Amino acid sequence: MKTIDRRLFMQLAAVGGGALMVKPDFAFAGEIDNLSIAWTTDTASWDPNQRLSPDPQTILKMVFDQPIDMTSDLKLVPGLLTEWELADDAMSLHVTLRDDVTFSDGTKMTAEDFRYTFFERVQNGEEIDLAVGFGNVTDIEVLSPTEAVMRFAKPFPIVAQWLSFSASYIVSKAHAEKVGPEGMKTDPVGTGPYVLTEYQRDSRIVLTRRDDYWGELPSAKQITIEIIPDPTARLAALESGTVDIATELSIRDVKRLQQSGAFNAVTNPIARIIYITIREDGVFADRNVRLAAHHAVDKALLSKAFFGGDAVTIDLPTIPGMPSFLPDFHFDYDPDKAIEMLAASGYGPDNPVTLEFATTNGQFPGDYDIARAVVTMWEKVGIKANLTVITESQWYDLNASGKLPAASMFVWENGTGDPELFAGNMFDADLPFATYRTDEVTAMIKPLLQEPDYETRIKGYEEFNKYLIEEGAMIPLLQAIQTIGYRKGIELQPWANGLIRPEAITAD
Repeated sequence: MKTIDRRLFMQLAAVGGGALMVKPDFAFAGEIDNLSIAWTTDTASWDPNQRLSPDPQTILKMVFDQPIDMTSDLKLVPGLLTEWELADDAMSLHVTLRDDVTFSDGTKMTAEDFRYTFFERVQNGEEIDLAVGFGNVTDIEVLSPTEAVMRFAKPFPIVAQWLSFSASYIVSKAHAEKVGPEGMKTDPVGTGPYVLTEYQRDSRIVLTRRDDYWGELPSAKQITIEIIPDPTARLAALESGTVDIATELSIRDVKRLQQSGAFNAVTNPIARIIYITIREDGVFADRNVRLAAHHAVDKALLSKAFFGGDAVTIDLPTIPGMPSFLPDFHFDYDPDKAIEMLAASGYGPDNPVTLEFATTNGQFPGDYDIARAVVTMWEKVGIKANLTVITESQWYDLNASGKLPAASMFVWENGTGDPELFAGNMFDADLPFATYRTDEVTAMIKPLLQEPDYETRIKGYEEFNKYLIEEGAMIPLLQAIQTIGYRKGIELQPWANGLIRPEAITAD
């Protein structure tokens, strides 16, 4: 039985043994006095430019704003920028900033803050993940307090997507220079709708709404985020009334909540894919073996067994509705075809090809169990996979040293949906994610990374995605889903990038 920490137990415990919590306090006129959310992990730092990790972005985006925002289906819309225009050669971006934005310390946001965030911090050599996306920036010319021009060392066709991506939040230059890089990790000053008013690391975050916020005020006057890593404890907090919203619950618990009628619960398909990486050498140097491994996997069964059928099966390194997704392209589950292809290379159930297969265990829901199911499916057609468990950090170390097993279970996050941040980064040999490296792949991908014309770039990625699957360079499995349970009395609009947005939560 999983345990609940003592603080949470005291919250859940009742005087005299009954259930403790009453309904949350709802204000008049549709406002919510306090909204409580059970979240999985704390933010590693309050410096919003420091980490690209997806899970803390919900928390950071309540305190900070981004230059470009996204709709719930990942369409780019104005944020702190009102306009942006990419040069025809994608070597510069002209931006116009809002003139009515203040940081939470009362100082006005200007183009100098934009320049500091996306150029000076990187140039100063600060250890921030923002440098991954914006190391290509050679200068940001400030034309006025509300206008600037970003200049790049090489074409940067997806700069707008990066300005809406994880870690891309504008910070206050004055505050950053005052407190220094270390102070930024503990003292957040942003332009967002909330300010941090209470913080207990790995336990509780209390955010209070700014009534002077430049944008539309969210309904909740205060948001309390309870950091509860264990899904059983998150469910207990929701059912007891300790929290109003709980995320990343098991599919079984979501189904039960839906059937109970006492709570709302949704499964939200997000811009994250589960797939199997393939190496181009060893046993997978044989194209027949690569394609047979893909034909042998029953993705619909994986979805049904581990996600209640709610996880969408995918045959490309992208998700439905995103640029470069091809709705008419399919790769069939066909174990007979797999047996035929293996036989052509001298293998079969009685003479299996043997390979090493690595998976994480607990990195994302169901990873180890999905990998075990794939091993069974492969065995039926003539592929014997020796399954080993590794951590995410070991995956990177093994890949960097050329020692990653022939196949590995992996999950890929892309909060923008853009194909460069899917297949582009997955197969760019200059990045630490590529496992299938060939001259043909490099020849296809390098021009796409610098293609300034949007339509040409997307068409190129459509062709590249098809090539990857038809060559057996990877095995896409499922679009990941986010699970959210929430109490009656509130309405919630999920976002396709997995964020919980305060402005999307209203009193029913």
